[in-house]
Amino acid sequence: MQLNSTKGNYQHHRLSQERSLFREEKGINRRGFIKASLICAGAAVVDRDVLLSGVVGAATVEGVREPLPNIKVKGVIRPPGAALIDREFRSRCISCGVCVNVCHVMKYNAIAMVGLSNIRGLGTPYIKYMRDFPCTLCMECTKHCPTGALEEVSREDANMGMALIDLSLCFGWNGDVCLSCSKACPMGAKVFDFYYSVWGNQPMINEHCVGCGLCVRYCVLGGSAIKVVRPEQYEEIKADYRAEFMRVLKLNHLDRYKMVYEKNLPLIMERHWITEREFRKRE
Repeated sequence: MQLNSTKGNYQHHRLSQERSLFREEKGINRRGFIKASLICAGAAVVDRDVLLSGVVGAATVEGVREPLPNIKVKGVIRPPGAALIDREFRSRCISCGVCVNVCHVMKYNAIAMVGLSNIRGLGTPYIKYMRDFPCTLCMECTKHCPTGALEEVSREDANMGMALIDLSLCFGWNGDVCLSCSKACPMGAKVFDFYYSVWGNQPMINEHCVGCGLCVRYCVLGGSAIKVVRPEQYEEIKADYRAEFMRVLKLNHLDRYKMVYEKNLPLIMERHWITEREFRKRE
């Protein structure tokens, strides 16, 4: 019995030595494992930070200028039917994820849950990335919300935010003809006002916009020339934005020529690529 016990202890000791040698050979130990785990966890947090910071995918990856650089999007865009006062919405939402699941079942995948980079809104739903996954205003999330945090409203009353066009990047404001945003808009002519001139069919989004982001998705410019802001942020900046719009609209021919060909076109070319001009059905 003692011999068998001694033999068993020896085999266990030998096996432990072999495992230690293997770990050292491969550069793996407990400290290294913990460090690698922390790095992976940090990478996951950074990914969520990118989603919530307003830095939009393709434009950021290519290192080009974001649309409306002087306007930093504050907060997150909520699904349709959410209370305009975000604190009130958060008090009703129980983070059940039903809206996320419904959106996934509908194959739109527009809604996600807020991550660690926004502790105040952690676990509440938001529209994650309009360039790829805008809200289609199917309104199914409002029908299935168990607490009424997302109220059942019509598409016209969704009031998720306000879309703003960057006049320096939009093709319509820089001598081209482009109707992609208006074709994608579920409200159509009700939302878009066009100012026709020799410089193109210059679009302006009026306050009938509900902020669904379909125009962002189907903007032909790489990274999009449109940004959606929350309703309260729009109220803060709309006077300055409208003033800039009127200033550009009233420029004389020579000044407009200089603005387009000396300033704006180089910015547009930084985007490197454009997408199809026609409204594309999501697969």
